[in-house]
Amino acid sequence: MSFKTVRCSSATTGIECKRGDFKTLNLGKMAFICLDIRCLYIFLLCTAFGYTLPSNMEIKVNPPQDFEIVDPGYLGYLYLQWQPPLAMDNFKECTIEYELKYRNIDSESWKTIVTKNLHYKDGFDLNKGVEAKIHTLLSTHCTNGSEVQSSWSEATYWKPEQGSLETKIQDMDCVYYNWQYLLCSWKPGIDIRFDTNYNLFYWYEGLDNVLQCVDYIKENGKNIGCKFPNLESSDYKDFFICVNGSSESKPVRSNYFIFQLQNIVKPLPPDCLSLTVKNSSDINLKWSIPKGPIPSRCFIYEILFTEANNSWTTNTIENEVYITRMINESQEFCFSVRSKVNFYCSDDGIWSEWSDEQCWEGDGRKGTLMFFMIPFGLVSLFVLLLTCLLLHKQKALLKSIFHMKKEVFSHQETLC
Repeated sequence: MSFKTVRCSSATTGIECKRGDFKTLNLGKMAFICLDIRCLYIFLLCTAFGYTLPSNMEIKVNPPQDFEIVDPGYLGYLYLQWQPPLAMDNFKECTIEYELKYRNIDSESWKTIVTKNLHYKDGFDLNKGVEAKIHTLLSTHCTNGSEVQSSWSEATYWKPEQGSLETKIQDMDCVYYNWQYLLCSWKPGIDIRFDTNYNLFYWYEGLDNVLQCVDYIKENGKNIGCKFPNLESSDYKDFFICVNGSSESKPVRSNYFIFQLQNIVKPLPPDCLSLTVKNSSDINLKWSIPKGPIPSRCFIYEILFTEANNSWTTNTIENEVYITRMINESQEFCFSVRSKVNFYCSDDGIWSEWSDEQCWEGDGRKGTLMFFMIPFGLVSLFVLLLTCLLLHKQKALLKSIFHMKKEVFSHQETLC
C-alpha cells in the first residue's frame, strides 16, 4: 500500500485542496479517496459533468415523403415539393434540412440546394426531361457529432410530346434591342404541311398567366416572329417562351426556350465621334454614350483602328481613349466604335452595329494642297501684276490725252 500527496483545485468553485488533503491509494486498481470534504465535493462535480456515456447505437433518419415535380403550366418553371420524413418524434430538438439535387436529363452537372423548406422552384428546358433527388440531413449537435443522412428519394418529369422533331421551328433568334423592345424570329420546321402555322407564348415571374404574342411578324401569311410590347420588370429573370404549331393534317412538336433578357441586349452604336491629333502622333478619341435606357456604367466599347492598310482593335469601358500612332509617316488615320453591355450588368450581350468612321488626314493632304496652291498663287500674282501694268499704262495714256486737249484749248484762246 502506498500513498501519494497531491494538490487539486477548482476554478469554478474557488475551492483548493492543500498538500496532504488528497491521497491516491493503489490497490491493483486506481481508487481515489478524498480526505477533505471540499476535494470530495469537487470530485463528485467533475464526475457528474465530465462523464459521458459512450454509445454505439446507429442513428438513422427516413427520406422525405411524397417527393414530386409539378408543372404549373409556366412553360418550364417547375415546382419541386415534398413532405417531412416519417418517425421524426425522436428528433424534435434537431434541425432538419434537405439536400436537393436536380438537372435536365443528360446535363453534365447537378444543381445542389440545401434548404429547410418543403419546396423549391426553378426553370428547366422542357425540350428535355427533368430529374431530381432529395434526402434528409440531421445536424451534428443531436447525432453525437456526425452528420446523418437518409437515403435518396427520386423523381422525374417529362413534358408530353406530340409530332416529330422535324416539325419544330428552327433557328430561333431573340434580341432585346437597346433594352427597350424584344424581337424574336424563327424558321418553320422542315417536315410540315402547307396549313401549318406557329404561335408564340411567353411567361416570366411577375405575370399572372402565360401570354400569347399580340404582334406577329408574318411572311406569306405565316407567323415567323413576334414583336413584344413593353416588358415591365422582366430583366434579371428567366424569360420562358414556347412556340407551338397547329395543323389539321399533322401534329406539330412544341419548342421551349429560356432567356435572360439582359444577356441578349443589342445597344445602339456610339455617335458624335471626334479625333484630335497632338504632336503628330498622340491621338485623343471621343464619342458619345449610346442613347437609351442603358446606364453608362453598363457599356463596353470595341474600337477599330485603320492606319496605312493596317487595322487592329482594342476594348475600353470609357468613352474616351488616348493612343499613339503606330506609323508617324502615314497620311490618314481612321477609327469606328461599337458597344455592348458589359459584365457588370449582364453575363453576355450582343455587339451593336459599327458607328460611322471618323478619319484624320495628316501632312500629305497639306502637301497636296500646297502643290496646287503654289501654281495658283503664281498665276494670280502674274495676273495682278499684268492688271496693274495695264492700269498704269491706261492712266498714262489718259493723262497724255488730257494735256493734248489742254494745249489745243490754250491755242484757241490765243487766236481769239
